[in-house]
Amino acid sequence: MRPAAHCVQALVERAAHDRRIWVLDGDLADSYGADRFAATHPDRFLMAGIAEQSMVSTAAGMAACGLRPWVFSFAAFLCYRAYDQIRVGLAQAGMPVTLVGSHSGGCGGPNGKSHLALNDIAVMASLPNVDVWAPASDRDTRFVVDAVMTADRPAYIRYPREPWGELPGEPAECRWIGGRRRFALVSCGLFSHVANDAAGMLRARGIDAGAVHVARLAPFPADAFAALVDGVDGIWVVDDHTRFGGLADLLRANGHAVREPAFSWPANWSGDVGPAAELLRRHGLSAADVAGRIAAELARGR
Repeated sequence: MRPAAHCVQALVERAAHDRRIWVLDGDLADSYGADRFAATHPDRFLMAGIAEQSMVSTAAGMAACGLRPWVFSFAAFLCYRAYDQIRVGLAQAGMPVTLVGSHSGGCGGPNGKSHLALNDIAVMASLPNVDVWAPASDRDTRFVVDAVMTADRPAYIRYPREPWGELPGEPAECRWIGGRRRFALVSCGLFSHVANDAAGMLRARGIDAGAVHVARLAPFPADAFAALVDGVDGIWVVDDHTRFGGLADLLRANGHAVREPAFSWPANWSGDVGPAAELLRRHGLSAADVAGRIAAELARGR
């Protein structure tokens, strides 16, 4: 199941008792399960076609009439092609439209470069009045859907293409996965699984490392995150995003020192095709690569 399909399922269930919920789709419903909503609630599903700008503007109008529209597409098409409509019609107007961008980050499988959203966090987190989320599991998704519906604000939820499993612990805006440690590998979304695996490999080497998952990227949960990492001896960021404008920069903007090396997609890389495991290895972003480089860095600093 594609990760965004978990969001669809949560909406299918909510829409049974909340008539305000609509789903609009950019002709990609079968890529992430939005067709399930269409089958269950056909009277509240709008196939908008390959017309992202019109789709977002339509959703803004629906929100102005008291509805709660959820707009689905690939992150690359939603964030970039409809950016002005998002900026003016949602962010500036404060319309409670939720954008769901699937296939975000660098692991797009067989899809080409045009289908990758490598800097969507930078684009969306820089907008005023837009909540940005990057869940990492089914339970995370339900937590985020609850938060978005309660907030009644514009929101963007980013999802990867690659399937994921669950993570231990209770969902929160930010949290340690499996307990506090001396060193923190901070991540969000799909790469929180990479960070958690890498932390386990470091512990197997005798290095007291753990993973911190950040589900809410904007507004950044500054106080909660500061409390989580208070007293740690080092923070590394593992990010499914280009080097600039991603999670590492969000941490720096909130006063946190991020250690090198930074684990992200290369700054001048526009994407590639291939299995996720191959792409991660090629760019030094597999759990084994991350653990090895951090261990080497710590050894040099002794």
